[in-house]
Amino acid sequence: MGNVWQFFQPPLYWQQFEELCAGLLTEVYGVPNAQQVGRPGQAQNGVDVFGTSARHGRIGIQCKRLSDLDENNNPYPGGPITRALLRDAADDALSFVPDLKLWILATTARRDTKVQGWVEELNNEWEQMGRKRIAIVWTWDECISHLNSYPELQRRYYRDVIQVGSPKDIDEIILRTIAMAFARPAFEVPLHCETPSEFFHALKDTQKALRTGELVDRESRQVIRKAIGGYRELDDDLARTGLGDVDKHLKLLRTQLEQGLKDGTIVTVGTCLDIRQPDLARYLDELRQRCLDDLNNVLRYAGIPTV
Repeated sequence: MGNVWQFFQPPLYWQQFEELCAGLLTEVYGVPNAQQVGRPGQAQNGVDVFGTSARHGRIGIQCKRLSDLDENNNPYPGGPITRALLRDAADDALSFVPDLKLWILATTARRDTKVQGWVEELNNEWEQMGRKRIAIVWTWDECISHLNSYPELQRRYYRDVIQVGSPKDIDEIILRTIAMAFARPAFEVPLHCETPSEFFHALKDTQKALRTGELVDRESRQVIRKAIGGYRELDDDLARTGLGDVDKHLKLLRTQLEQGLKDGTIVTVGTCLDIRQPDLARYLDELRQRCLDDLNNVLRYAGIPTV
């Protein structure tokens, strides 16, 4: 493939990623009949996109958009690539009819040498079993390369989508989204003035934005901004490490509040929190301030306005 000269955001939703994979299959492998398989929720036997290439035979793609976490901060189906996920997806695709010559696991995750090793291991096993099928993985790095090689795909799928010129631009989008998540009353109003339910909602929303890049509106609960991913997707090592500390402190703050409500050291009085131990109140305030201080250090480092 040619040099990568343009970076692209992964599609925000899995439906868009499937559509993009159908376009990639058409262009990259010359598959004129590439199509999505079934309807959402139907059993698809490990294949979301299917088509036949004159040169390569029948090809199936399993599409995994990987950034999103559920309300418990666990990956949605298709979460981070593990050896077990790869194996399960490959086994599912074995029952797809008609049989495939090439099976592709397409993901929005970045290239990982561990995953490449697992794919090689899988292909060796299939060869020893006499199975005439090959597995490959399209990470988002491969998708970017294909997009740069086929301008028609750029025009078709990215005409109205933000394009960015470098990893630094991607980092800025992620950091600005996370900064917006912290610019809310939960990190401004004194703890004893907070409404417990709203405060916990705010902490949960902020954790989600930090870890996934998805920010929801406080009132409507609708997604109002979604970046490429959470802090783990940052290209800059120092920024990623700094926000990792924010994530740890935020998790500890939430855990301490939940424990206090459970053991009675924190109680609800009317619509406010009553923290009955002064030392605990100071500690919680310090944790909250530490989150902001660490975040603002990263924002200053990146040249972005602080919260």
